[in-house]
Amino acid sequence: MPPPFHTEFAGYAVEFSPFEENRLAVATAQHFGIIGNGRQYVLETLPGGKGWGEPRFFETQDNIYDCSWSEDNEAHLVSACGDGSIKVGEMRISPMTN
Repeated sequence: MPPPFHTEFAGYAVEFSPFEENRLAVATAQHFGIIGNGRQYVLETLPGGKGWGEPRFFETQDNIYDCSWSEDNEAHLVSACGDGSIKVGEMRISPMTN
C-alpha cells in the first residue's frame, strides 16, 4: 500500500479508474468547500505500491465536489463544480515504467 498523499485542498470525492487499477481521481475544494477554488487530481500508484507518481491536476475557479471517469473512454474525466457547471477533462497519461 502506498504512503498517504496529501492535497492542498479538502478532499470531496475519490474515484478509481474503470480501466487502470492503479489510477484514481480526487476532487478537492479550497477552504473546506465553503468558498474558493477547486483542484481535480489524477494520481497513479508506483509499481509495487512504493508511492505515488507525479500528480496531474487541473484547477477551476470554483470548488469541485464530485468526479467520475467515463466508462467508454479511459481518458475522459468529468468534474462537478460548486457553480453548477461540469468540466470534462481529457487526462491522457502515458504508462509508467519500472
